[in-house]
Amino acid sequence: RAGGRRKRARARHRPCALKELEVSVSELGLGYQSEETVLFRYCSGTCEAAVRSYDLSLKSMRSRRRIKKEKVRARPCCRPLAYDDDVSFLDTYNRYYTVNELSAKECGCV
Repeated sequence: RAGGRRKRARARHRPCALKELEVSVSELGLGYQSEETVLFRYCSGTCEAAVRSYDLSLKSMRSRRRIKKEKVRARPCCRPLAYDDDVSFLDTYNRYYTVNELSAKECGCV
């Protein structure tokens, strides 16, 4: 059991990085029906090394209950810094679409 707990702990501390997955356009959840596949690149990981004064102060204000019900994050998030080129495809009715800012090109902690 301890081995599983250590494995989960290591998984939480993977640095922010670019990952990719081949999916159908329909699986993207944007409302398009198409069997064409695209390479979807996304950002995943933690940003512990990028904690700034803002993050520390926000965490302190939340712990002192100065900020109560608002949804705020007291640490940086792993997000796209840049996006790949636009993605174009045909849907099941042979209509042509182009989607921009779909796939990450570069990730970082923001």
